[in-house]
Amino acid sequence: MMEAPVPGGAQTFAYRALDRNGADVQGRIEATGDVDALRMLSAQGLTPLEVRAAARWTGGASMPRRRVRLSDCAQLLQELGTLLKGGVALGEALPSLAEAYRGTALEVPLAGMDQAVRGGMHLSQAIREARLPLPGYALALIEAGEASGQMSSALEDIHRQMAYESVVRQEIRNALTYPAILVLAGLAAILIVFVGVVPRFAGLLRNSRADVPEISRWVIEAGLFAKGHLLAIGLLAAAAAMAAAVALGQPAVRGRLLDRLSRFRLTRDWILPAETGRWATLFSTLLANRVPLLEALRLSRDLVGLSSVRRHLDDALREVRRGRALSAIFAEQGWLGPTQVNLIRVGERSGQLPRMLQSLGELQTDMARQRVKRLLTLLEPAAILLIGVVIGFIMVAVMLAITSLNTSTL
Repeated sequence: MMEAPVPGGAQTFAYRALDRNGADVQGRIEATGDVDALRMLSAQGLTPLEVRAAARWTGGASMPRRRVRLSDCAQLLQELGTLLKGGVALGEALPSLAEAYRGTALEVPLAGMDQAVRGGMHLSQAIREARLPLPGYALALIEAGEASGQMSSALEDIHRQMAYESVVRQEIRNALTYPAILVLAGLAAILIVFVGVVPRFAGLLRNSRADVPEISRWVIEAGLFAKGHLLAIGLLAAAAAMAAAVALGQPAVRGRLLDRLSRFRLTRDWILPAETGRWATLFSTLLANRVPLLEALRLSRDLVGLSSVRRHLDDALREVRRGRALSAIFAEQGWLGPTQVNLIRVGERSGQLPRMLQSLGELQTDMARQRVKRLLTLLEPAAILLIGVVIGFIMVAVMLAITSLNTSTL
């Protein structure tokens, strides 16, 4: 049912908050804006967790809450770390950031975090209650920063790790852009030939004097089918592309795809180093911020996409609980080479395990980049060759059909 207009330009907001006893409460409040609603809730002794506009009288439709992106969180943590490093107290940093992000997707979460911290809550708990889309290791690093008194350093490391993962994703995206465009252009060329050229020779199939070869008959009939069902083919292709995009957005699907690709030597040679590099870099960052070894190993394991590597890390977690050294465990498992295991062994003996893991991550990442480049140098000519073969096959089939007509008239 549509709500009546609220006098004075106010509107209704739905909220979720914590009361003085820590209980989760929900309800609605009338205010002139998000910030006004937060002030009113705070005056009632509530700690806001979520505030969003309910059905407006002008349209009656629910106003969607703007989504907080991962990049927004990375920028926020970087700015918060910079303020804390500059000597600004947390109680002053959060209100200034809330004011700076007014009108953005982070406005309400920041206001809720500010109120929670003012009420005595730890920053890590306030971030958890705000439900920011942060990776699991971020909260662990923040908690470690709170325990060690090095919050600014922990926030900088979180931002560095998130930026590193973003760069890796962007590099993969950029590397696959040209081959993807090449394949799409080839498919478009094939479709144009099928729809625009091949159907022009359909009369040869009805010519009693032409002995059309079977290969030519198949190609011409396929061209006629494509031309007659062009809309259905386009809709089917669009649906398949959307379904693939949605599926690849699911971590479980991406994990299964990585597992399948890792079975082939050509793709395994870059997938395994890339996954190892990401794991070692995060593991190093967690240990450098004094996250306990077992917790750091568990959190870094969650970042790995390959199920085979995750199983090895699960086994390593169990063996470390029994008191065994990581280097000995990884040497037995065999998924890390002798050089990589030796780096970990040196780090354990020298007490510089985070630094050695950082070096391992850099080495593995560089190796993955070089192998991706080598793979792409093979993929591009292979795609061109495949497209040329398909178009050449179509043209040969058409020429055979024309030749059959000429031969029959002699």
